[in-house]
Amino acid sequence: MTNRELFHATMRRENGDRLLHYELGYNGRTLEKWYEAGLPRHVLAPQLFGVAPTPDLLDYMNVCKFAVCGFEQYYVPPFPTEVLEKRRISTVARDSRGNVIEYRSDGEGSLPHGIDFAIKTLADYLERRARIIGGAEQRATEADLDTMRRTVRDQQDHVVALWVHGPFAFLRELLGTEGAMIAPYAEPEMVRMMLDDHLRLSREAGARVADAVRPDCSYVWEDCSGSTGPFVSPSIFREFCLPWYQEWKRFLLDLGIPWIVMDTDGNPTPLVGLWMQGGVDCILPWEVNAVDILKIARDFPALNLMGGVYKHIFEPGSLSQVGRFETTDPRREIDKELERVVKPLRKRGGYVAGLDHTVHKNVGYRDFAYYCEQLVAKYGKANRATRFAQPASAPPDCPGDKSL
Repeated sequence: MTNRELFHATMRRENGDRLLHYELGYNGRTLEKWYEAGLPRHVLAPQLFGVAPTPDLLDYMNVCKFAVCGFEQYYVPPFPTEVLEKRRISTVARDSRGNVIEYRSDGEGSLPHGIDFAIKTLADYLERRARIIGGAEQRATEADLDTMRRTVRDQQDHVVALWVHGPFAFLRELLGTEGAMIAPYAEPEMVRMMLDDHLRLSREAGARVADAVRPDCSYVWEDCSGSTGPFVSPSIFREFCLPWYQEWKRFLLDLGIPWIVMDTDGNPTPLVGLWMQGGVDCILPWEVNAVDILKIARDFPALNLMGGVYKHIFEPGSLSQVGRFETTDPRREIDKELERVVKPLRKRGGYVAGLDHTVHKNVGYRDFAYYCEQLVAKYGKANRATRFAQPASAPPDCPGDKSL
Protein backbone atom coordinates (compact mmCIF):
# COMPACT_ATOMS: atom_id res chain seq x y z
CA MET A 1 0.00 0.00 0.00
CA THR A 2 0.97 3.60 -0.46
CA ASN A 3 0.82 5.78 2.65
CA ARG A 4 -2.42 7.34 1.47
CA GLU A 5 -3.95 3.92 0.89
CA LEU A 6 -2.73 2.78 4.31
CA PHE A 7 -4.36 5.82 5.92
CA HIS A 8 -7.75 4.91 4.43
CA ALA A 9 -7.33 1.26 5.39
CA THR A 10 -6.52 2.30 8.97
CA MET A 11 -9.56 4.58 9.17
CA ARG A 12 -11.70 1.63 7.97
CA ARG A 13 -9.80 -0.74 10.30
CA GLU A 14 -8.76 -2.88 7.37
CA ASN A 15 -4.99 -2.40 7.70
CA GLY A 16 -4.31 -5.68 9.49
CA ASP A 17 -0.93 -5.54 11.20
CA ARG A 18 0.40 -2.69 9.04
CA LEU A 19 1.06 0.54 10.95
CA LEU A 20 1.24 4.06 9.52
CA HIS A 21 3.68 6.47 11.18
CA TYR A 22 3.07 10.22 10.97
CA GLU A 23 4.41 13.30 12.77
CA LEU A 24 2.88 16.74 13.16
CA GLY A 25 6.13 18.55 12.41
CA TYR A 26 9.42 19.77 13.82
CA ASN A 27 10.57 22.68 15.94
CA GLY A 28 12.47 25.16 13.78
CA ARG A 29 15.72 24.65 15.70
CA THR A 30 15.66 20.86 15.53
CA LEU A 31 16.97 20.71 11.99
CA GLU A 32 20.13 22.71 12.60
CA LYS A 33 21.11 20.42 15.47
CA TRP A 34 20.45 17.40 13.30
CA TYR A 35 22.73 18.76 10.57
CA GLU A 36 25.49 18.98 13.15
CA ALA A 37 24.75 15.39 14.19
CA GLY A 38 25.08 14.02 10.66
CA LEU A 39 21.88 14.77 8.77
CA PRO A 40 22.92 15.65 5.18
CA ARG A 41 22.64 19.37 4.50
CA HIS A 42 20.66 18.83 1.32
CA VAL A 43 17.71 17.51 3.36
CA LEU A 44 15.30 20.44 3.66
CA ALA A 45 12.84 21.40 6.40
CA PRO A 46 9.25 20.22 5.86
CA GLN A 47 6.63 22.77 4.91
CA LEU A 48 3.78 23.49 7.29
CA PHE A 49 1.21 23.50 4.49
CA GLY A 50 1.25 21.23 1.48
CA VAL A 51 4.43 19.34 0.64
CA ALA A 52 7.74 20.60 -0.60
CA PRO A 53 8.27 20.31 -4.37
CA THR A 54 11.42 18.31 -3.62
CA PRO A 55 11.85 15.63 -0.91
CA ASP A 56 12.35 16.95 2.63
CA LEU A 57 13.17 15.74 6.13
CA LEU A 58 9.94 13.75 6.53
CA ASP A 59 10.59 11.93 3.27
CA TYR A 60 14.18 11.24 4.32
CA MET A 61 13.10 9.84 7.69
CA ASN A 62 10.25 7.87 6.05
CA VAL A 63 7.57 9.64 8.07
CA CYS A 64 4.12 10.54 6.77
CA LYS A 65 2.55 13.98 7.34
CA PHE A 66 -0.69 15.72 6.54
CA ALA A 67 -0.30 17.71 3.34
CA VAL A 68 -2.81 20.30 4.48
CA CYS A 69 -4.30 22.46 1.75
CA GLY A 70 -6.24 25.45 2.92
CA PHE A 71 -7.72 28.78 2.03
CA GLU A 72 -7.97 32.20 3.68
CA GLN A 73 -10.62 31.81 6.39
CA TYR A 74 -10.66 35.33 7.77
CA TYR A 75 -10.48 38.78 6.19
CA VAL A 76 -10.33 39.40 2.45
CA PRO A 77 -8.70 41.79 1.97
CA PRO A 78 -6.63 41.60 5.17
CA PHE A 79 -6.14 44.63 7.37
CA PRO A 80 -2.78 46.43 7.19
CA THR A 81 -0.19 45.26 9.70
CA GLU A 82 1.69 47.64 11.96
CA VAL A 83 4.58 47.32 14.44
CA LEU A 84 3.56 49.10 17.62
CA GLU A 85 6.50 48.44 19.94
CA LYS A 86 9.88 46.71 19.92
CA ARG A 87 10.77 45.00 23.20
CA ARG A 88 13.91 43.17 24.31
CA ILE A 89 12.97 39.73 22.98
CA SER A 90 9.55 40.42 21.49
CA THR A 91 7.56 42.67 19.18
CA VAL A 92 4.07 44.09 19.70
CA ALA A 93 2.14 44.52 16.46
CA ARG A 94 -1.30 44.89 14.97
CA ASP A 95 -1.84 41.89 12.73
CA SER A 96 -3.81 41.38 9.52
CA ARG A 97 -6.94 40.64 11.55
CA GLY A 98 -6.78 43.93 13.41
CA ASN A 99 -5.68 42.29 16.66
CA VAL A 100 -2.83 43.50 18.85
CA ILE A 101 -0.40 40.64 19.49
CA GLU A 102 3.02 40.13 21.02
CA TYR A 103 5.35 37.60 19.43
CA ARG A 104 8.87 36.40 20.09
CA SER A 105 11.39 38.09 17.82
CA ASP A 106 14.58 36.56 19.25
CA GLY A 107 14.47 33.37 17.18
CA GLU A 108 12.80 31.18 19.82
CA GLY A 109 9.57 29.65 18.63
CA SER A 110 6.41 30.29 20.63
CA LEU A 111 2.81 31.13 19.91
CA PRO A 112 1.87 34.83 19.78
CA HIS A 113 0.22 36.33 22.84
CA GLY A 114 -3.03 38.17 22.15
CA ILE A 115 -3.20 41.55 23.90
CA ASP A 116 -6.33 43.06 22.39
CA PHE A 117 -8.87 41.76 19.87
CA ALA A 118 -10.74 43.91 17.40
CA ILE A 119 -14.12 42.22 17.80
CA LYS A 120 -15.91 42.45 21.13
CA THR A 121 -19.52 43.15 20.16
CA LEU A 122 -21.97 42.44 17.36
CA ALA A 123 -21.43 46.00 16.10
CA ASP A 124 -17.68 45.30 15.80
CA TYR A 125 -18.36 42.18 13.76
CA LEU A 126 -20.92 43.81 11.50
CA GLU A 127 -18.40 46.56 10.75
CA ARG A 128 -15.93 43.95 9.46
CA ARG A 129 -18.32 41.27 8.19
CA ALA A 130 -18.07 42.17 4.50
CA ARG A 131 -14.44 40.98 4.54
CA ILE A 132 -15.47 37.60 6.00
CA ILE A 133 -18.39 36.49 3.88
CA GLY A 134 -17.20 36.91 0.31
CA GLY A 135 -14.30 36.49 -2.07
CA ALA A 136 -14.12 32.70 -2.42
CA GLU A 137 -11.91 33.03 -5.49
CA GLN A 138 -9.49 35.26 -3.58
CA ARG A 139 -9.33 32.86 -0.63
CA ALA A 140 -7.82 30.19 -2.86
CA THR A 141 -6.49 31.80 -6.02
CA GLU A 142 -5.88 30.00 -9.29
CA ALA A 143 -2.13 30.27 -8.63
CA ASP A 144 -2.60 28.65 -5.19
CA LEU A 145 -4.70 25.87 -6.67
CA ASP A 146 -2.19 25.22 -9.43
CA THR A 147 0.62 24.85 -6.90
CA MET A 148 -1.49 22.41 -4.88
CA ARG A 149 -2.27 20.35 -7.96
CA ARG A 150 1.38 20.07 -8.96
CA THR A 151 2.87 19.31 -5.55
CA VAL A 152 0.14 17.56 -3.58
CA ARG A 153 -2.56 15.83 -5.59
CA ASP A 154 -0.73 12.94 -7.20
CA GLN A 155 1.97 12.20 -4.63
CA GLN A 156 1.26 9.17 -2.43
CA ASP A 157 3.58 9.61 0.57
CA HIS A 158 1.57 12.18 2.55
CA VAL A 159 -2.12 12.25 3.44
CA VAL A 160 -3.87 15.08 1.59
CA ALA A 161 -6.18 17.09 3.84
CA LEU A 162 -8.58 19.99 3.36
CA TRP A 163 -7.64 22.35 6.20
CA VAL A 164 -10.29 24.30 8.08
CA HIS A 165 -10.58 25.90 11.51
CA GLY A 166 -13.27 24.45 13.74
CA PRO A 167 -15.92 26.71 15.26
CA PHE A 168 -14.15 27.47 18.53
CA ALA A 169 -10.80 27.96 16.80
CA PHE A 170 -12.44 30.37 14.34
CA LEU A 171 -13.95 32.37 17.19
CA ARG A 172 -10.75 32.49 19.23
CA GLU A 173 -8.74 33.83 16.30
CA LEU A 174 -11.12 36.80 16.08
CA LEU A 175 -12.22 37.24 19.69
CA GLY A 176 -9.33 35.79 21.68
CA THR A 177 -9.64 32.68 23.87
CA GLU A 178 -11.43 34.47 26.70
CA GLY A 179 -13.68 36.28 24.24
CA ALA A 180 -14.60 33.00 22.56
CA MET A 181 -15.47 31.52 25.95
CA ILE A 182 -17.66 34.46 26.98
CA ALA A 183 -19.35 35.37 23.68
CA PRO A 184 -21.91 32.50 23.60
CA TYR A 185 -23.33 33.92 26.83
CA ALA A 186 -22.85 37.64 26.17
CA GLU A 187 -23.39 37.81 22.40
CA PRO A 188 -25.15 34.59 21.30
CA GLU A 189 -26.60 36.06 18.11
CA MET A 190 -23.18 37.32 17.08
CA VAL A 191 -21.71 33.85 17.63
CA ARG A 192 -24.43 32.21 15.54
CA MET A 193 -23.88 34.71 12.75
CA MET A 194 -20.10 34.27 12.85
CA LEU A 195 -20.29 30.48 12.70
CA ASP A 196 -22.90 30.53 9.92
CA ASP A 197 -20.65 32.89 7.95
CA HIS A 198 -17.60 30.71 8.58
CA LEU A 199 -19.41 27.58 7.45
CA ARG A 200 -20.66 29.28 4.28
CA LEU A 201 -17.30 30.70 3.24
CA SER A 202 -15.55 27.42 4.11
CA ARG A 203 -17.87 25.47 1.87
CA GLU A 204 -17.46 27.91 -1.01
CA ALA A 205 -13.67 28.13 -0.82
CA GLY A 206 -13.22 24.55 0.36
CA ALA A 207 -15.00 23.15 -2.68
CA ARG A 208 -12.46 24.87 -4.92
CA VAL A 209 -9.54 23.39 -2.99
CA ALA A 210 -11.10 19.94 -2.85
CA ASP A 211 -11.61 19.93 -6.61
CA ALA A 212 -7.93 20.76 -7.10
CA VAL A 213 -6.31 18.28 -4.69
CA ARG A 214 -8.82 15.45 -4.16
CA PRO A 215 -8.26 15.25 -0.40
CA ASP A 216 -8.27 12.08 1.67
CA CYS A 217 -9.84 13.86 4.64
CA SER A 218 -10.62 17.21 6.18
CA TYR A 219 -8.15 18.32 8.86
CA VAL A 220 -9.98 20.44 11.43
CA TRP A 221 -7.82 22.55 13.73
CA GLU A 222 -9.74 23.04 16.97
CA ASP A 223 -7.48 23.96 19.90
CA CYS A 224 -10.11 24.46 22.58
CA SER A 225 -8.74 22.67 25.64
CA GLY A 226 -6.19 23.18 28.37
CA SER A 227 -4.50 20.52 30.45
CA THR A 228 -7.52 20.20 32.77
CA GLY A 229 -10.30 20.26 30.19
CA PRO A 230 -12.08 22.18 27.41
CA PHE A 231 -12.68 25.94 27.31
CA VAL A 232 -16.28 25.32 26.21
CA SER A 233 -18.90 23.36 28.12
CA PRO A 234 -20.72 20.39 26.57
CA SER A 235 -24.01 22.31 26.65
CA ILE A 236 -22.54 25.33 24.83
CA PHE A 237 -20.78 23.01 22.38
CA ARG A 238 -24.03 21.19 21.68
CA GLU A 239 -25.86 24.45 20.99
CA PHE A 240 -23.29 26.37 18.96
CA CYS A 241 -20.59 23.99 17.66
CA LEU A 242 -22.26 20.64 17.02
CA PRO A 243 -24.49 21.97 14.18
CA TRP A 244 -21.37 23.38 12.49
CA TYR A 245 -19.67 19.96 12.54
CA GLN A 246 -22.76 18.16 11.31
CA GLU A 247 -23.14 20.52 8.37
CA TRP A 248 -19.41 20.35 7.55
CA LYS A 249 -19.56 16.54 7.56
CA ARG A 250 -22.52 16.54 5.17
CA PHE A 251 -20.65 18.89 2.88
CA LEU A 252 -17.58 16.63 2.88
CA LEU A 253 -19.55 13.49 2.15
CA ASP A 254 -21.25 15.23 -0.77
CA LEU A 255 -17.73 15.86 -2.15
CA GLY A 256 -16.68 12.25 -1.55
CA ILE A 257 -14.36 13.10 1.37
CA PRO A 258 -14.99 10.38 3.97
CA TRP A 259 -13.05 11.43 7.06
CA ILE A 260 -12.70 14.29 9.53
CA VAL A 261 -9.41 14.27 11.44
CA MET A 262 -9.43 16.81 14.25
CA ASP A 263 -6.40 18.37 15.94
CA THR A 264 -6.98 19.55 19.50
CA ASP A 265 -4.44 19.86 22.32
CA GLY A 266 -4.80 19.43 26.08
CA ASN A 267 -7.55 17.26 27.56
CA PRO A 268 -10.68 17.34 25.38
CA THR A 269 -12.35 14.30 27.01
CA PRO A 270 -15.76 15.86 27.93
CA LEU A 271 -16.36 16.80 24.28
CA VAL A 272 -15.18 13.63 22.55
CA GLY A 273 -18.62 12.03 22.33
CA LEU A 274 -20.11 15.22 20.91
CA TRP A 275 -17.40 15.48 18.27
CA MET A 276 -18.18 11.93 17.23
CA GLN A 277 -21.87 12.89 16.94
CA GLY A 278 -20.72 15.73 14.69
CA GLY A 279 -18.94 13.32 12.36
CA VAL A 280 -15.34 13.46 13.62
CA ASP A 281 -13.63 10.15 12.81
CA CYS A 282 -10.18 10.62 14.33
CA ILE A 283 -8.59 12.91 16.94
CA LEU A 284 -4.96 13.80 17.65
CA PRO A 285 -2.44 14.33 19.27
CA TRP A 286 -3.43 13.21 22.85
CA GLU A 287 -0.81 14.98 24.95
CA VAL A 288 0.50 12.66 27.66
CA ASN A 289 0.72 15.42 30.28
CA ALA A 290 -3.02 16.08 29.92
CA VAL A 291 -4.86 12.90 28.91
CA ASP A 292 -4.50 9.11 28.81
CA ILE A 293 -4.91 7.91 25.24
CA LEU A 294 -5.35 4.31 26.42
CA LYS A 295 -8.36 5.29 28.53
CA ILE A 296 -9.80 7.21 25.57
CA ALA A 297 -9.31 4.09 23.45
CA ARG A 298 -11.30 2.03 25.96
CA ASP A 299 -14.06 4.62 26.50
CA PHE A 300 -14.56 5.42 22.79
CA PRO A 301 -13.90 2.17 20.89
CA ALA A 302 -15.28 3.51 17.57
CA LEU A 303 -12.97 6.55 17.56
CA ASN A 304 -9.78 6.40 15.50
CA LEU A 305 -6.69 7.78 17.22
CA MET A 306 -3.37 9.32 16.20
CA GLY A 307 -0.35 10.21 18.33
CA GLY A 308 -0.18 9.70 22.09
CA VAL A 309 3.54 8.79 22.26
CA TYR A 310 5.21 11.05 24.82
CA LYS A 311 7.30 13.61 22.95
CA HIS A 312 9.79 13.90 25.83
CA ILE A 313 10.87 10.24 25.71
CA PHE A 314 14.09 11.42 24.05
CA GLU A 315 15.13 13.16 27.27
CA PRO A 316 16.67 11.01 30.06
CA GLY A 317 14.27 10.57 32.97
CA SER A 318 11.23 11.88 31.11
CA LEU A 319 8.93 8.96 31.88
CA SER A 320 9.65 9.23 35.59
CA GLN A 321 8.19 12.75 35.41
CA VAL A 322 4.81 11.26 34.48
CA GLY A 323 5.14 8.43 36.99
CA ARG A 324 5.80 5.61 34.56
CA PHE A 325 9.43 4.55 34.33
CA GLU A 326 12.80 5.70 35.55
CA THR A 327 16.02 5.45 33.54
CA THR A 328 18.78 7.69 32.27
CA ASP A 329 18.89 5.91 28.91
CA PRO A 330 16.60 7.60 26.35
CA ARG A 331 16.53 4.49 24.17
CA ARG A 332 15.12 2.41 27.02
CA GLU A 333 12.51 5.12 27.52
CA ILE A 334 11.66 4.95 23.81
CA ASP A 335 11.27 1.17 24.07
CA LYS A 336 9.05 1.40 27.15
CA GLU A 337 6.82 4.13 25.74
CA LEU A 338 6.30 2.35 22.42
CA GLU A 339 5.40 -0.81 24.27
CA ARG A 340 2.98 1.11 26.52
CA VAL A 341 1.18 3.01 23.75
CA VAL A 342 1.74 1.53 20.31
CA LYS A 343 1.50 -2.16 21.18
CA PRO A 344 -2.06 -2.10 22.61
CA LEU A 345 -3.38 0.53 20.21
CA ARG A 346 -2.09 -1.33 17.16
CA LYS A 347 -3.92 -4.41 18.43
CA ARG A 348 -7.10 -2.36 19.03
CA GLY A 349 -7.03 -0.93 15.51
CA GLY A 350 -7.84 2.46 14.08
CA TYR A 351 -4.49 3.84 15.22
CA VAL A 352 -1.78 5.86 13.49
CA ALA A 353 1.47 6.11 15.46
CA GLY A 354 3.09 9.44 16.29
CA LEU A 355 4.31 11.70 19.06
CA ASP A 356 1.83 13.66 21.16
CA HIS A 357 2.92 16.90 19.48
CA THR A 358 5.71 18.26 17.30
CA VAL A 359 9.29 17.00 17.52
CA HIS A 360 10.85 19.55 19.87
CA LYS A 361 14.29 21.10 19.76
CA ASN A 362 15.87 18.80 22.38
CA VAL A 363 15.35 15.61 20.35
CA GLY A 364 18.58 14.06 19.10
CA TYR A 365 18.87 12.99 15.47
CA ARG A 366 20.04 9.45 16.18
CA ASP A 367 17.54 8.94 19.00
CA PHE A 368 14.73 9.94 16.66
CA ALA A 369 16.12 7.59 14.02
CA TYR A 370 16.10 4.81 16.65
CA TYR A 371 12.46 5.59 17.44
CA CYS A 372 11.57 5.28 13.74
CA GLU A 373 13.49 2.02 13.43
CA GLN A 374 11.78 0.46 16.45
CA LEU A 375 8.39 1.15 14.89
CA VAL A 376 9.60 -0.87 11.90
CA ALA A 377 11.30 -3.65 13.84
CA LYS A 378 8.62 -4.32 16.46
CA TYR A 379 5.34 -2.70 15.49
CA GLY A 380 4.77 -3.26 11.79
CA LYS A 381 5.46 0.22 10.47
CA ALA A 382 4.61 -0.01 6.79
CA ASN A 383 5.34 3.51 5.50
CA ARG A 384 6.54 3.70 1.91
CA ALA A 385 8.81 6.65 1.18
CA THR A 386 8.83 6.91 -2.60
CA ARG A 387 9.95 10.55 -2.91
CA PHE A 388 13.44 10.02 -1.50
CA ALA A 389 16.27 7.73 -2.56
CA GLN A 390 18.50 7.29 0.49
CA PRO A 391 22.04 8.41 -0.35
CA ALA A 392 24.93 6.04 0.19
CA SER A 393 26.49 8.51 2.64
CA ALA A 394 23.53 8.37 5.05
CA PRO A 395 24.38 7.38 8.63
CA PRO A 396 23.85 3.70 9.36
CA ASP A 397 21.00 4.36 11.80
CA CYS A 398 19.05 6.73 9.54
CA PRO A 399 15.67 5.07 8.88
CA GLY A 400 15.60 6.12 5.24
CA ASP A 401 13.68 3.52 3.26
CA LYS A 402 14.39 0.51 5.49
CA SER A 403 10.67 -0.12 6.01
CA LEU A 404 9.91 -0.37 2.28
